[in-house]
Amino acid sequence: MPFVPFTSNDFAAMNNATAAAPADEVNRKVVELRRDLCSFPEFQLEFFGKRIRRRQMRGSDGLVFGRPRWDVDRHWYLFNVGGDQDQVQLNIGMWPTYIRVGLGFQIGRQVSPKMPAFQLFQTFLGIRPPLPFRDAFYRVVERNGLRIEGEEAASTAADVLSRVETYVVPPDSGPVFVFVGALWDVHTARGKTAEGYRAMFHELMPFYEELILAGGRYFFSAP
Repeated sequence: MPFVPFTSNDFAAMNNATAAAPADEVNRKVVELRRDLCSFPEFQLEFFGKRIRRRQMRGSDGLVFGRPRWDVDRHWYLFNVGGDQDQVQLNIGMWPTYIRVGLGFQIGRQVSPKMPAFQLFQTFLGIRPPLPFRDAFYRVVERNGLRIEGEEAASTAADVLSRVETYVVPPDSGPVFVFVGALWDVHTARGKTAEGYRAMFHELMPFYEELILAGGRYFFSAP
């Protein structure tokens, strides 16, 4: 079956979902969403590996997005294969009150020494005067009402960029996850088919691609 948008009943079911006992209907829809997203050409393994990441991908079941994972506390998420090792990923997650769709930064894990993706992201946004990367990202944030998960008080595009630029990763705290993207409430998510998730990723794909290609290629000295 094709993916059918999440309903208010699905969000309510998340309140009792755990890793050991995920909500069955929600889990079925997550699997369908993953399958439908991977049916789009840009998310097919061969295209994504050659045109976006510019290197071979191992994939999961031959798909770009890995299998959904259920947290122990009312939460599931999925992201493109290898996104944790790259430290930047195309991420979708769901809590009882909203769904997130956007860029996730997994800080603290690296396969080989290179500049952390989030630090690179901060550097690109912090360059003055505004250059194409910063200006383009500002417009995407403004056009789509993007937010930082857990810091919804940063409500304007200027607030979001300022917060990202000044975000300090706590030292020696272990892996840290930072998300920047769309936070869809129940009402908004009810109208989002797989095409809606695809459209959101299309907005962010240029920035994801630049971070992947630039990682390890540039060295920025501390001021």
